[in-house]
Amino acid sequence: MKKILHLDIDAFFASVEQLDRPELRGQPVIVGGTGNRGVVSTCSYEARAFGVRSAMPVALARKKCPHGIYLPVRYQRYEEKSAEIRAIFQEYTDRYQTVGLDEAYLDVSHYENAVPAAREIKQRIKKETGLSCSIGLSYNMSLAKIASDLKKPDAFVIIRPDQALDVLRPLPIGSLHGVGKKSQELLAKKGIHTVEDFWQLTLDEVVQLFGKFGYALYRRARGIDEREIVMDRQPKSISRETTLPFDLYHRDAIAPIAAELLSEVRQDVESEGVEPQTLTLKIKYADFTLRTKQRKADRSTNWQELLEELLDAFDYSSGVRLVGVGFSNFARPTEERCEQLNLFTWMKWMESKREGNG
Repeated sequence: MKKILHLDIDAFFASVEQLDRPELRGQPVIVGGTGNRGVVSTCSYEARAFGVRSAMPVALARKKCPHGIYLPVRYQRYEEKSAEIRAIFQEYTDRYQTVGLDEAYLDVSHYENAVPAAREIKQRIKKETGLSCSIGLSYNMSLAKIASDLKKPDAFVIIRPDQALDVLRPLPIGSLHGVGKKSQELLAKKGIHTVEDFWQLTLDEVVQLFGKFGYALYRRARGIDEREIVMDRQPKSISRETTLPFDLYHRDAIAPIAAELLSEVRQDVESEGVEPQTLTLKIKYADFTLRTKQRKADRSTNWQELLEELLDAFDYSSGVRLVGVGFSNFARPTEERCEQLNLFTWMKWMESKREGNG
């Protein structure tokens, strides 16, 4: 039987800020911006007590928690701490799947008893990085994540096969991975609020509601999840964006902001070891209308020149509140080098054959 560990750093961005600035410990810390624009990236548990949540507009967070401590996002610092955490759990398994900077699934099936190893990982992360984490341990990925969520923060929860249905039964339907806010609203109209309520639906009804994903969701609600750890998963996209402190109405004002975002996201791409083939510029207007434009590129592309072309394609007269720059459609340099080497080898082989035939 598989043994999967889900590791989730508690309130990661906010916890790093409290670690670096001890005077913030015990305070409602909200990371995401110092003004009224933008969205909450992460907030401390002290801020959550006031109803502040991730992805909430900062303006709304300020209404709920006016005395909170609002801080800008420091991605580089969070990446440093994430690397420290990864270095620890890599000592225990070479099969893991990261989810962002603060989550990871670890396959610990090679341990006869994975509990001591899981506890040691948790203790070492606290001791060596200063951060607390919640750990869930179960026989599949879905239940491992549910386990880590059950008693946050600083949790350690095990769900064994004979416990799965009893654990799942009373949970809100949103506890199942893939059931978002809109899906919850849809199910609520049918009187479905818990996983036990969800069991009333037939497989055909679930597929009708969720399409092909319904097959997986139907099984996950019953403790069945056959997904495997995906090693070294290539990102689909890498992007950076910023909400402006006030609306801007001219290309010349937007261009340097986009250029800075391009510089940051290029560093992110280099650290991932992939080569982008598509550049995207995202603009959100003052009325919250969102527009994106893309350009495909080749290896000789000058990214700044491509960005200038994208900037030329937008109208800024109605005011811009957010700018984003991203890369997608990645190729791995190592794969490309192998293809080039193979071509070179083939050409040399053909040359030698011609010489031999002469």
